[in-house]
Amino acid sequence: MGETMVTVEELVAQSGPVDVTWVYEQWREKLAEMMAKLQDRFELVVDPSTNGLEVAGEIGSGIHGQVQCFAGPEIDWMVYSWMADPKNGFANMHITISPGPQVDVPLFGMAFACFGERPWGFMDFGARREAAVNTDYYFKYYEPLNERWLNVRRDNPQLDWFMSPSGYVRQVLSPIAFCYSGPPEQKTVDLIQGEADYMLDEWMKMFDAADPVPADQQDELCQYTEDWRHTVAQLDPANSVAVKLFGQDICDQLVMALGGTQRQLPHAGKFWTK
Repeated sequence: MGETMVTVEELVAQSGPVDVTWVYEQWREKLAEMMAKLQDRFELVVDPSTNGLEVAGEIGSGIHGQVQCFAGPEIDWMVYSWMADPKNGFANMHITISPGPQVDVPLFGMAFACFGERPWGFMDFGARREAAVNTDYYFKYYEPLNERWLNVRRDNPQLDWFMSPSGYVRQVLSPIAFCYSGPPEQKTVDLIQGEADYMLDEWMKMFDAADPVPADQQDELCQYTEDWRHTVAQLDPANSVAVKLFGQDICDQLVMALGGTQRQLPHAGKFWTK
C-alpha cells in the first residue's frame, strides 16, 4: 500500500486537464442514493441560511455545484454538497452529519472526490466524547469496526493512504477512518462506494440503538458538537482550493454553511421547536 502526502490544493494543481466524468456521474448517483436513505429515516428541514449557495452549470461548463444544509429533531446539522468541473479532473462532494444532543453517537463524515484522475474517498466517525479516556465510548463505537479497517489495508495494496501534511487534520481522524485514493478503474469506485454504504449503514444502526443522553448533559454535548463542526470547517486545508475556485467571499460562505454558524433553525433534541 502506498501513501500520498500532499495537500488537496497540490493534488489539484498537479492533476492537469483530465476528464473524470465517468467517476463524477457515479459519485453523484451514489450521493443522491445515500441522501434518500437518510431522508427516509430522519425528518430533515432545509435551513434557509444556505439558500442560494449554488452555481448552475452543466458538465463542460466549468465549476458548478450546490451546498444544502438541513436540521431536524434528531439531526442537529447535516451538509449535502457537491461541486465539480469533471472535464478538468475535479469533483468533490460530501455528506456530513452532526447528531442531536439526545444521543452521543459520533458525527458521520463522507466525501467522494477526484483531484486528478484517481478516485478518492473518505469516511469517518467523529468522536463526541474523549475516546482516549472514555473507553466505553471507544469500545462501543470504534472497536467493532477495527477488523474491517485492518482488512481494507491488508486486502487492497493498490490503494494509497491520504496522509494530510496538516497535523490538525491527522489528529481529527479516528482510528477507523477510510481515507484513500486508488487507480482510475471501476474497481476503485466500487470499493469506495461500498465502504460508504457500509459506514452509513453502521452509523444509522448505532443511532437507532443509542442510549439517550440525560437532559442535564445535552447542553454541553450540543456545544461540543457545534464547536467541533465549526473548528474543522475553519481549519480545513482544502479551503484554499475553494478560494481559488470561487473567491474569498464565497469560500467564507461555504465555511459558515459547513459549520452552521449562520443557522436559522433551532438545535436538535430538547431544543427543537419547529
